[in-house]
Amino acid sequence: MLCKEITDGTRNATEFVDYKTNVPYIRLSNIKGGKLVQKEMKYLFDLDGIEEKAIVRKGDVLISKIISLPKLALVDETYDGAVISPDIIKIRPNDQQTQEKLKRFFSSDIGMLSLKKMAVPSILPKISLKQLGDLEIIIDEETEGDIRSEQTDLKQKLYSLYELEFNHINKSLSTEFWVKGQFLAERLDVDYYRYYTSDAFKLLKHKIKNEQWTQLKDICEIVTYTVSPKDFHNKEIRYIGFKNIDANACRIVSAETISFEKVKSRARYELKENDVLLGVVGPHIGEENHPLAFVTKEYEGALASSAFAVIRSTKLSAYYLLWCLKHPGVLFQMKMGRRGQLQLMISTESLKDLYIPILEQSKIRLIESLFANSLKG
Repeated sequence: MLCKEITDGTRNATEFVDYKTNVPYIRLSNIKGGKLVQKEMKYLFDLDGIEEKAIVRKGDVLISKIISLPKLALVDETYDGAVISPDIIKIRPNDQQTQEKLKRFFSSDIGMLSLKKMAVPSILPKISLKQLGDLEIIIDEETEGDIRSEQTDLKQKLYSLYELEFNHINKSLSTEFWVKGQFLAERLDVDYYRYYTSDAFKLLKHKIKNEQWTQLKDICEIVTYTVSPKDFHNKEIRYIGFKNIDANACRIVSAETISFEKVKSRARYELKENDVLLGVVGPHIGEENHPLAFVTKEYEGALASSAFAVIRSTKLSAYYLLWCLKHPGVLFQMKMGRRGQLQLMISTESLKDLYIPILEQSKIRLIESLFANSLKG
């Protein structure tokens, strides 16, 4: 199943107001050039008497139910909560990748032909919802493969810019060692000192001393202020947890629309465009698949789980920061800084103390360009 829901609009919207409200009423005439437009938009006073099936959410795909008037549009945050007319079909995809595939398919010649074949015969032929639900979407394997190949190539270019000494050095940790004059009262865990006495740590110290490395707290803000529950009481929010990100691609792939009351113990941070989400709990801290994601404009205003730290870069671009947080030397520091046995975690203070490399400007610009292209895929 590619979609959570396929429905059409309502016939119950009959009374409109002559001023703009929070409940736009979307008709086919409001879909132009693949976008929703406000010109001649009608508005409802409220949702009284409107069925849930006719209410759209951000990320929904809208298509015309009338075969002779083919139209398609994506619902953005402006029209989240709007109501659709009975001549529009709402498709709610499982995730953003599915949304993109549906958009490509319904915009293609074969997609248009598929819709025509499921029309119910009448004076004004319309698409059958049942047949639409059973429709098999044709995915362009060649195009999908090209996209994956391009993304792999971009990742390899980004990886090649790391200092490879960290990958070739002996990463084994000693089982026996002496700690002299280095014992910290707040670190009683043995693993910390195993990292502290390793060859990788010696290399890291050498680089910090002889190259340009700076601490995260000097170039970024780690957001500590959390949302006020009273501001979201009895409201639906867009919530982002670990399951909503693709750590390998450093992107958010979806947001869960849910009542704030159900996640109020976890929903902590209101996101802004260009924020970076970094996982602070779980088994992957300091590993290559450490939870990490870039916040695009699409997810601005969503609430992130307390399982993340929200990092807001103040002196470097978010793209370069992403690259730094995947640097083998930085991941090694996260391993050193993590604590716990059953549940690993890393503190805000440990994150602030991380050292990241500052490369020459030409390399920084290259990294920014590569990462920007990588996140477009």
